[in-house]
Amino acid sequence: NEHVVVQRFIVAPGEWEGLHAHPGNQVYVHVNGGEWSGRAGGKPTYSGSESEDGAVGWMEEIPISEEHESGNTGDNPIDLIWVTLKDDAPIAPNARHVPLTYPDAPLDLLLENDRVIVQRVQIEPGQWEGIHAHPGNQVYIHIKGGIWSGRSGGVQAPPFPFSETGSVGWMDAIDYSVGHESGNTGDTTIDLVWVTLK
Repeated sequence: NEHVVVQRFIVAPGEWEGLHAHPGNQVYVHVNGGEWSGRAGGKPTYSGSESEDGAVGWMEEIPISEEHESGNTGDNPIDLIWVTLKDDAPIAPNARHVPLTYPDAPLDLLLENDRVIVQRVQIEPGQWEGIHAHPGNQVYIHIKGGIWSGRSGGVQAPPFPFSETGSVGWMDAIDYSVGHESGNTGDTTIDLVWVTLK
């Protein structure tokens, strides 16, 4: 959309990305982690760096002149999602940005800087988040998908289509007065990462 580009790619064991640049202002999210190694100008820069499922980080600009690339030196495919911010500055610099909160499900703060707040939450089968608001300008990423249902003002809607592992979406603002909450109406744990743009 006008604020972000969200991309997903899978790096097979033994596969390298090839030389590339990074524009900076990027959040990376591991749907499936693994073992990374890196090189620049053909020389190793790091080796055997392990990333867990759901691990996130922030990428600054890397020019093509650095001849940067990373590769999967482990035994399992790495599934990675990039959230690249299009704007060079915060999109709402005068707003008060706070982490998202659910009354009935704790969110872990994974990363915060002057551009984003990144949080992770796990919703167990039968669990609901509790009534809450959304500030808008949020990307959600399913580390583990599942079946969601929603309620507004206490009225429950039919379940949404199954959210696949690795699926993403955009959340606009929802005022607290709407009485909005979502719940896990499936039989597996849903693991979700929120990227809130500042």
